[in-house]
Amino acid sequence: MSDLLKGFVAAATLLLCALPAQARSVTDAYGETVDVPDQPQRVVALSELDLDAMLALGKTPVGTVNGRGQNGVPGYLSERAPQIDIIGDLGNVNTELLLELQPDLILTATDRPETLELYRAIAPTVVTAKPGEPWQDSLQLIANVLGEPEAADAFTASYQTRVQQAREALAAEQGQTMSIVRWNPKGPVYMLEDSFASQIVKELGFVRPEQQRQPGFTHSQALSLESLDLLDADWLVVGTLAGTGEAAEALNQARDTPAFQQLGAVKAGQMAAVDGSLWTSVGGPLAAMQVIDDVENLIKASARQ
Repeated sequence: MSDLLKGFVAAATLLLCALPAQARSVTDAYGETVDVPDQPQRVVALSELDLDAMLALGKTPVGTVNGRGQNGVPGYLSERAPQIDIIGDLGNVNTELLLELQPDLILTATDRPETLELYRAIAPTVVTAKPGEPWQDSLQLIANVLGEPEAADAFTASYQTRVQQAREALAAEQGQTMSIVRWNPKGPVYMLEDSFASQIVKELGFVRPEQQRQPGFTHSQALSLESLDLLDADWLVVGTLAGTGEAAEALNQARDTPAFQQLGAVKAGQMAAVDGSLWTSVGGPLAAMQVIDDVENLIKASARQ
C-alpha cells in the first residue's frame, strides 16, 4: 500500500469507526460480498448510472461526479439533483473532497483494484455494474444495497408499462430503422448493437440499420465526413456529450455540409438532436424513460411537418 493511500486510510479510520453498528451483507456486480450499513444515510454515487438509479429510487446522494464531458451532473438529471456536491470526474475523484463528505456507503461502477482499495479504506464500497450489463440489473442491485428492493420492482414495472404504451403509439413505425450517433470533435461515431439506447429503441419496435449492427455496447471508430452514409436510416438521432464545446461546434459545422444534408433521414425531416450524455452513455432507469419520450417526440415532430 502506498504512503498516500496509508494516509487516507488513517484519515478514514475515524469515519469507519463511526459507521452504524447494524450492517448486512450484499453481493456486488462481480459476486463479491460487501458489508454495508443497514440504513445508509450518506451515500456517494461515483457514476452517472449510480446517480440516475438513486434518483429513480427516490434517494439523493450527498456527493457525485461530473457527467461525461460536462461540468456538473448529466443535463437530463440537473433538475432532479441541483444541490449535490461534485467531487471530481468519472474515474478521477478528488479523494479529499470524498473524505470531507464522510460517506457511510460508496456506489461505483469502477472495477480498478487500486481505486477500489482507496474507496474501501474510506467507506463500504459496492461495485454496481459490469460493462454492458442491462440497467435493470444495476437498478435492482443498488436498490438492494439501499434496502429498497420494492422501489426497484415498482420502477421496472412502470418502465414496462411505458414501453407498451409507446409501442402502441408507434405501431405505424414498427420495423423501421433508427441510427444512433454521437458527434465527437474528431468526427461522428455510431452506437453499436448492444449499447444502452439501442436496446431501448429495439424494445419500442425499431431496428438498427444494417451497417450499425456490429455486436458491442460502446461505439464505432470515428468516421470521416466521406463516410456519413453509414449514419443514415429511416430515423436519425445525433447528440454530443455536452451542449457546448468542440463536439457541438463540429456537429453544427457538419450539419451545413452537402453530405449531411443529403442523408435520407435529414431530407425526410426525420432527424433530431438529442442529449448525447443520455443517449450515448451507459444509461440508467431515468435515462431509459427519457429515451422513450425523445423517440415519441421525434415521430410527432416529423408528423407535424
